Amino acid sequence: MDAFVQKALKDYHVPGAAVVIVQDGKTVLLKGYGVRDTAKQAPVDPNTVFQMASVSKAFTGTLAGALKDEGKLDFDRPIFNYLPEFVHYDDYIGRNLTMRDLLAHRSGYPAFGGDTIGQVGFSRAEVLRRLRYYKPANSLRDRATYSNIAFFLAGEVEAAVGGGSWDELMASKIFAPLGMRRSFTTLEALQDSNTSNCYAMVDGKMIEVPHMDHNVLGAAGSVATTASDIANWLKMLLAEGRFEGRQVLKPETVKQIFERSMVSERTFAEMPPISEASGFYYGLGFGSYDYANVQVIEKGGAIPGVRTTVVLVPEKHAAIAVFANLNLTAFPEAIRAEWLARLLNQGDREANQKEIMDRNNRLEAMFKMPSPPKNPKPAPFSLDSLVGTYESEFYGTFEIRKSGDGLVVRAGTSTREGVLSHVDGGLFWLKWPSVTEGPSDTTFAIGADGRAETMINEVYGVMPRKKA
Repeated sequence: MDAFVQKALKDYHVPGAAVVIVQDGKTVLLKGYGVRDTAKQAPVDPNTVFQMASVSKAFTGTLAGALKDEGKLDFDRPIFNYLPEFVHYDDYIGRNLTMRDLLAHRSGYPAFGGDTIGQVGFSRAEVLRRLRYYKPANSLRDRATYSNIAFFLAGEVEAAVGGGSWDELMASKIFAPLGMRRSFTTLEALQDSNTSNCYAMVDGKMIEVPHMDHNVLGAAGSVATTASDIANWLKMLLAEGRFEGRQVLKPETVKQIFERSMVSERTFAEMPPISEASGFYYGLGFGSYDYANVQVIEKGGAIPGVRTTVVLVPEKHAAIAVFANLNLTAFPEAIRAEWLARLLNQGDREANQKEIMDRNNRLEAMFKMPSPPKNPKPAPFSLDSLVGTYESEFYGTFEIRKSGDGLVVRAGTSTREGVLSHVDGGLFWLKWPSVTEGPSDTTFAIGADGRAETMINEVYGVMPRKKA
């Protein structure tokens, strides 16, 4: 495996990575590869901190289990009993939504929707208040829809019943009992000197990108940890909740966390050996599928400049975690697919690796920044007519103002500014200052006075101009 990782690091052009494998209660591989800082050529080691991205959801599920074991939380009791200030857009869902619904992606919230609410300057309390305006895409338990908003809400439930913030509870009930001394939940903690930078390939060049601030939606993606630390968490889960002589979670609670609570369609994010034949399901913070007649438990993560995955095979008492400091790379999936095939003695290693590399190349193409048309039509109105403040009940205000010959946008109470650029005719692109975040289509409805009355954005929806 060590040789395979070394080769994959080059094949996928990953600056740095960390890998840990545990089996039968022992760490059998724990190693850093490449560099955490390309300028300084500082190496990755087992204690290098990486942002975990959505692997954080599995930690949020683990915290829910700890609170359940304390008698503070029931997975199947409607959450309004714990969080009476929460108001849902839909009364029926609001009366029946449970922690299991949130953690198993069966809440009805739009798939991958609403994430940018964490970037507009609101507090967690304000995001919670605004959820009454966030419209579901489906009925409760109708279908699986992967939702960061659902996990944010799960974190707020945990905070309410646990008597502290989600961050404090994660530190006291998960990190401390497991001896995870280099594990954090806030961007501020990433000032640690042995922290991996984040990188992205842009126009054929490797560039450093900022660590994403995921603090507001923390329960969905803000955990940061090391290969050394995460090994303890994996060992605890494989040992049915026991770690170094102490029962951190009850065995039946670990079983419930892994248990399949929702069936899901396979998406672009699920790579071999996941297939139509393997099925794909959601437990409480984890996904799972069948491979070689055993259940595989898995959770991956992706934020700008980071890719992660953790995989457990309880029947074999084995697990792996892979961290990589490159944007949108399938390197973690390649490593875990090779490890699974070796662990389970499968002969599909070469075919799986070929498909994963193909999927990696398709991912790069899928997220490539679009180019404007060569001969755009002029805008049918002046840029001055768009200047003003537009309002979304959920996302807050969007202020458009002139800057030189162009337009800039500021959202909510954040100081982050985006650029609104003309593309073709009445079409504009709203682009935030991130090399890993593409532009969103934006159009305007112009009133009789020649000024824009409404801003329509594919991410933020329909926003009327705020009256003076």
